[in-house]
Amino acid sequence: MEINKSYYTRFSEYTFISPEWKNRWALIVSGVLSPLSIAIAAVAVAGYAINNESALSWIALYIALSILPPTLYIMYLVRKGIVTDFHLNVREERTKPFILMTINTALVFLVMLLLGAPKLILIVIATAVLQLFFMLVITLKWKISGHCTAVTGLVVLALALFGESLLPLILLIPLVAWSRVRLKRHTLSQTVAGAFMGGVIVSTLLYFTNIL
Repeated sequence: MEINKSYYTRFSEYTFISPEWKNRWALIVSGVLSPLSIAIAAVAVAGYAINNESALSWIALYIALSILPPTLYIMYLVRKGIVTDFHLNVREERTKPFILMTINTALVFLVMLLLGAPKLILIVIATAVLQLFFMLVITLKWKISGHCTAVTGLVVLALALFGESLLPLILLIPLVAWSRVRLKRHTLSQTVAGAFMGGVIVSTLLYFTNIL
């Protein structure tokens, strides 16, 4: 029995289902499906739905104004030791970055509105503004999963625009939630709350803009 136990212990250590590998997969999922990555995916989905020659220009402008500045800013904070990591996992470290990101994204919305951006692009930016604002408010007292908020918003947007053919995307939501809980970055309730908020915000915007 001792030999068998040792064998299965060694086998577990070198398979993709071992605790070490589960942590690695969780890190990969959290990195690839981070809120900033999801924001790029969301505007790309909107641009594809627009099916217009100008869509790429709007996507590029959005990334330049709304994605690059926060990315560089957070990288700067991490490098200076002001925040612990890129995903802002410590609740007390989130407030200032969230304030600046909310203001920046709101300004980007105004700029894109004045430039005559397509409605779907504006919806994506408005979604980001509302997500950041509510996360900022919640962060003052509690911690909510930005990963789950973002990915659920993306899934709802994709389903609304392209229908049930993209229904398998729903699996991304529990996958991201698992990764955040596995890495001990969030509790289950925080991931559920994030997913709920992301879905409600996007659904509400799509409804009132006559997309749904």
